Amino acid sequence: MSTFSFSLGVFVSSVKATLLGALTGLGGGVLIIPALCLPFKIDLHYALGASLVSAIATSSRATAAYARKGYSKVRTGILLEVGTTPKPAPKC
Repeated sequence: MSTFSFSLGVFVSSVKATLLGALTGLGGGVLIIPALCLPFKIDLHYALGASLVSAIATSSRATAAYARKGYSKVRTGILLEVGTTPKPAPKC
């Protein structure tokens, strides 16, 4: 498979997963991870990483838009963000 056809296939799959996810209320990762792993044979760890980067980018963009319009409280968001910061894994 050439690089162009691979990129085009991943793009088309991503658009379809995004549209179906938006229509059904599912997150895009629920659909895009199997779409990357099964037909394109991408490693699961790479597919999970791609989904995570996409979710972070989307939520950051939405947060900026809501904050600009005054729909969100930035101070409360900063406090809640501390709880979601990953902690190092314990050493066994």
